[in-house]
Amino acid sequence: DEEATRIVDPRGLAHVEDAVYLDAWCHRAQGERVFRGDRIVTARELDTGVLDPSARPRDLTAGWFTDSETVRVTLRIEAPARWMTEYYPVENVRPGPDDTLDVDVEVSNEGWLRSLVLRLAPHARVVAPSDLDDRLRHTARVALDTYERG
Repeated sequence: DEEATRIVDPRGLAHVEDAVYLDAWCHRAQGERVFRGDRIVTARELDTGVLDPSARPRDLTAGWFTDSETVRVTLRIEAPARWMTEYYPVENVRPGPDDTLDVDVEVSNEGWLRSLVLRLAPHARVVAPSDLDDRLRHTARVALDTYERG
């Protein structure tokens, strides 16, 4: 949803579903990241070498989360948050009530989901599983209470 400059150590390209991704070590995030090819505006080679020249691309041919347990989460998103369906891998998208979309995503990390929902707020919420929605709402309330108390 915004342009950012990143320094990455590219490891390879991966074709997942209908998109091509750059698999790389991101210096800014200090971790492995994938960047959707059609969202890369410009790229240039730097004079510095990669940190780990022996690193190989991850095998993404079987999907994003083959090595970990995942939970299918349904998000209900409003129009201003629809960009997330193009930015993140989604399993299913269907019409929801009142011009919303219900989007199924496979989630391997609750912290990642919390960050995503907060980023999409107030235009997204967890529909299922309901206990996860309750936990995320509680976490958001605690954070808001902390900020309001100063």
